[in-house]
Amino acid sequence: MTGTGDSSWPWHVPSARNSRPGPPGQEETMRRFLFRWGLILVLLLPLLSLLPRPAQADLSTPLRRQVLKSVVQIIAVEQVGRNRIEPKWTGSGTIITPDGLILTNCHVAMPRAMWDDPQFDYDFLVVSLTTRSDEPPEPTYRAEVVQYDPVLDLAVIRVTHLLAGTAVNPDTLQLPALALGDSDLLEIGDDLFIFGYPGIGGETITYTSGKVSGFSREQGIAGRAWIKTDATIAGGNSGGTAVNDKGELVGIPTQGGSGSTDRIVDCRRIADTNGDGVIDEQDTCVPIGGFINALRPVNLAKPLIEAARRGLGPQPAPQPSPQPQPSPPAGKAAVSRLFFAPAVNDYDQPVTVVDSFPSGTKEIYLFFDYENFQDGAPWQPVLVYEGEVYSDVWPLGNWNGGPKGTWWISVYNEPLDDGTYDFLLYYDRRQIASAHVQVGGPDQARPTFRNITFAGGGTEGYLLPEGLAEVQARFEYANMTRQTRWSYVWYYEGKKLATGDGQPFTRASGTASLPLSSRQGLSAGAYRLELYIAGKLAATSDLLIGGTRGGAAGLFGPITFAQGVDRNDRPVRPGSAFPSGLTELYAFFDYQGMQDGWKWTRRWSIDGEVVLETDDTWAGGESGNWWVGVNSEDGLPDGLYRLELLVEGQLVQSGECTVGTAGRPTPTPTPAPTGVQIYGRITDADTGRGIAGAIFLVLQPGITVADFRGTMEEVYSYGEADRQGNYSLSVPLVRGETYSIIIWAQGYKAIAEDDVTVPEDMESPYELNVTLQKSR
Repeated sequence: MTGTGDSSWPWHVPSARNSRPGPPGQEETMRRFLFRWGLILVLLLPLLSLLPRPAQADLSTPLRRQVLKSVVQIIAVEQVGRNRIEPKWTGSGTIITPDGLILTNCHVAMPRAMWDDPQFDYDFLVVSLTTRSDEPPEPTYRAEVVQYDPVLDLAVIRVTHLLAGTAVNPDTLQLPALALGDSDLLEIGDDLFIFGYPGIGGETITYTSGKVSGFSREQGIAGRAWIKTDATIAGGNSGGTAVNDKGELVGIPTQGGSGSTDRIVDCRRIADTNGDGVIDEQDTCVPIGGFINALRPVNLAKPLIEAARRGLGPQPAPQPSPQPQPSPPAGKAAVSRLFFAPAVNDYDQPVTVVDSFPSGTKEIYLFFDYENFQDGAPWQPVLVYEGEVYSDVWPLGNWNGGPKGTWWISVYNEPLDDGTYDFLLYYDRRQIASAHVQVGGPDQARPTFRNITFAGGGTEGYLLPEGLAEVQARFEYANMTRQTRWSYVWYYEGKKLATGDGQPFTRASGTASLPLSSRQGLSAGAYRLELYIAGKLAATSDLLIGGTRGGAAGLFGPITFAQGVDRNDRPVRPGSAFPSGLTELYAFFDYQGMQDGWKWTRRWSIDGEVVLETDDTWAGGESGNWWVGVNSEDGLPDGLYRLELLVEGQLVQSGECTVGTAGRPTPTPTPAPTGVQIYGRITDADTGRGIAGAIFLVLQPGITVADFRGTMEEVYSYGEADRQGNYSLSVPLVRGETYSIIIWAQGYKAIAEDDVTVPEDMESPYELNVTLQKSR
């Protein structure tokens, strides 16, 4: 049976409210509560929290005073003699917990993680507090870095000592902390209020306001990567405070461009860093200057904040054994194969390829291939609209995509204005490529290909096992005629492998497939399929083949946890249970079938809540041994630790261990022995495809959808759909019991239902398939 508005449920539901869609704005509410408890749980808040708020041009005076007390100046200093310190650079920050956690930029707190230059070393950080808006900040504390992410350019520091060197007790600090907002709820036109300190000394706090003028996305960053604002913010405010009209922290002013497309800078050359007696272009810049027009969304900082709150230190750098020696690029950096797409799927593949966009378009994706890039090199895309340069859509950053591959960037607006959009790509401070596209006109019904997926050996995805005799590429087509000419090209490691003309379609729309086969079995490596209509690229997708015949699951071996690592990168005191007070925890594993350049992820959780998640480009070769770890100088918190290892978005290995006494799960009523185990598939009502990440929540008996406040205590059972849409509820349901349920996926209408009664005679296990309608 199918749980949709048109079909009956296998349990009792009052007919007057059968499978109604969620209330208006419910989808936005669910985005506010993304938790991980081994799986992602999406929780709801009451509809009242989403009601439109009246426009507000300025913060009230009491609210503005409250916010500015949480804004601090951060100064990196060098100890000169016994009693004197000298500032090296400055930035701003926001107090986020009363016990002394402060959120700022990585280039303010730990620039050495972004630029490998000894001039960015310092002795300690000084935190200056705001006492009055008309007076300079008061240097009060010393702080140290406890979490940082050089890719996001975010960091969390912790107050540790008074300025004179006396240690502080965090439990008695009671600093004026600012509440965190939800940056995903920001919309274009919303008011923003920005606070910070623009200079090294003697200057008072600055306050400016503006509006959200757009968003942009980047590969490797889930959701919004940048919030663009029309406010002009001085460079010293980097790391500071951007709040919404409720005074909640929603963004961090981060980096900026000089406004020139031929010279992109983010910091000022104010010191003779190379010792030649001259301050010039050969010196390393100090990250203070320029103007800022972009904010990092605060939601990107929340994992760092949670890790810092739990006392975790930055993860030790992952190490292969033996360790490979990085080599410089073999040739000149180059970009090729630039094309546009209207959307990207969960595997960073374009949904389709277009050469123009209709009026009303909200998002444009630019894809490009690159080679001979080097991590750490400065790079920046620049947008030109109708001849006007917008160098602040994607602020200057450090490249982190490895030496070779495919990348995408995206620009978003509600909607994008009609006109010509030029995308300029700068790498190592020179323009390396450009592409342009037109927005405007009606949406025409052209022949199209969409949604290429791959399957082979019983596995579906974009990472398949080595040795398969055949792989099937499946795709959708629309608006075809018998006269439509189309063709295809298969590539292997960048070289043409097979080409051909497609057979005429007998229907205007539908699905089709193309095989790729080898009698010897398909070799490991990177494959690509391109589909053409009348000689123009219409769809493309990449496929990785590697690992053992066991598929992706064979890439990483079992995980061994240990208390330490010796000089030969071997585990010290391995085990599965460790004592309280442990300061370091390491995880070791073998690997085989890996390939340099693949994206891999390590995800740590404690008692079911994700606290650290890091993406990297694999550089350890095909096989060997590897380790990763977590640490805390004050001792790791007690709990059940879980490490998940993913390759190209697919989970390939996981392991668990305990430190001290593992946390107990939220108390849940014990189901009767005759409980019903629910499983099934959640699919798209239009295409029939599984919806990856769709959520099925069952609330505790007595809690209605309207009562739900988004806490784990209110959830009785849950399930998350895998890549094919398959799910299974975590706890069996009790026969005769009545529950409220919520079924949701991003971009789809939610199903939210009260008074759902499980029949006494329902069989177990029970297959319940659900279809969801896309939001219109």
